[in-house]
Amino acid sequence: MHNAWPKTGSHRKKLVPVYQAAQHSSDSQLAPNPLQPSVGVSSSRIPKFLYSRSSSSSSTMIRSLCRSLYQVRIINGDCSNTHALNFHLIRDNFISSSSSTSSSSIHDKYPSSSSSSSSFVVNYLINSCGLSEHQAAIASKKIDFTTSTNPDSVLNLLENYGFTKKYITELITNCPSFLLSSDPLKTLKPKLDFFNSIGISGLDLAKFLSSHTSVFSSGLVSSIIPSFDEIKKTGRCNKNVITVIKRHSWILTRNHYVKNLKVNIELLRNEGVPHSNVSKFLINQPSALTISSTKFEEVVQEVKGKGFDPYKIDFLTAIRGLTAMSKSTSEAKLNDYRKWGLSEEEIQDAFKKNPACMICSEKKIMSIMEFIVNQMGYHPSMLAKCPLIFNFSLEKRIVPRCVVIQLIVSRGLIKEH
Repeated sequence: MHNAWPKTGSHRKKLVPVYQAAQHSSDSQLAPNPLQPSVGVSSSRIPKFLYSRSSSSSSTMIRSLCRSLYQVRIINGDCSNTHALNFHLIRDNFISSSSSTSSSSIHDKYPSSSSSSSSFVVNYLINSCGLSEHQAAIASKKIDFTTSTNPDSVLNLLENYGFTKKYITELITNCPSFLLSSDPLKTLKPKLDFFNSIGISGLDLAKFLSSHTSVFSSGLVSSIIPSFDEIKKTGRCNKNVITVIKRHSWILTRNHYVKNLKVNIELLRNEGVPHSNVSKFLINQPSALTISSTKFEEVVQEVKGKGFDPYKIDFLTAIRGLTAMSKSTSEAKLNDYRKWGLSEEEIQDAFKKNPACMICSEKKIMSIMEFIVNQMGYHPSMLAKCPLIFNFSLEKRIVPRCVVIQLIVSRGLIKEH
């Protein structure tokens, strides 16, 4: 039961519960029959089910009615007896309400074990890991622990390897389950030692692993080390391998990536691609080398069929372009060029001169064509002869330079076109 004290004008009037009004009203000396209407209250205003004890749902209905009528009425600090509900009806509801409130109080005083555990986890994430209340609430739904023994061991290990509070917070936010790593000295320490041995340590290691937590779920012997060794065969030095790993950490997380990488690199060597070109390709575009060996071989043959020379870097650029998109996407981009009147021969020549013209998005292709043709007045074939333009940003490079060209032309310093 809640007592309210609303303001009315410059004074307050006490809100009195109905059952108190029924007790203290001078017109209610005796409690009337609980199944008959109160004095002064029209029987037409009382539901018929209140007149019968035989109704199987009378108790439920009475309690429901009491809840709706348990209200207050302000009449100069007192209540009118004509609007007071029968005390006996209110008593039943009051007992039920008290029982419910008592039960609720017990649950508040003695929370369930799951609630207690969740609270413990949230507090630990905030106080020990530096998460905000919001971050901790989200993370606590993904993990559960009742003691800090194991999480403390994990945090101590990270601190020993140079992880600052900032990176620990980031790591746990991205991967809360990291705290539950069993036996950290056996499962985590060997991986940290390995990265230290190849030249990734201290804050460099903390920054890398806090952003690429999937590496921790990869097997050291089954995945990480074999991937490193295969990359090093082509990259030749740890520096190049580290560059690949930092840019594309996913390459350490799946065994089939390593297998595909090995087969595809061998295929390129057999086609006569110089080792230096393969090494650059691996460092900059490893995703193209990790696709299925069957698809990769099909792409290589297609590129050769278009006249690309394996000894030139454009051969690998063309491979990258074709492996980065599906057949439907490739056809859609070809149609974009066709819409501007370019012939199949012109499109193929443009692709051969600059394979990147097929790598950029359809939106970029259409935007550049529209600007150069409609606003600058050049013929579409000019772009086919100089497809390098599709490598540049329209807003940051092409438009500003074209504005300068227009200014120079307007002053007669150079001839138009």
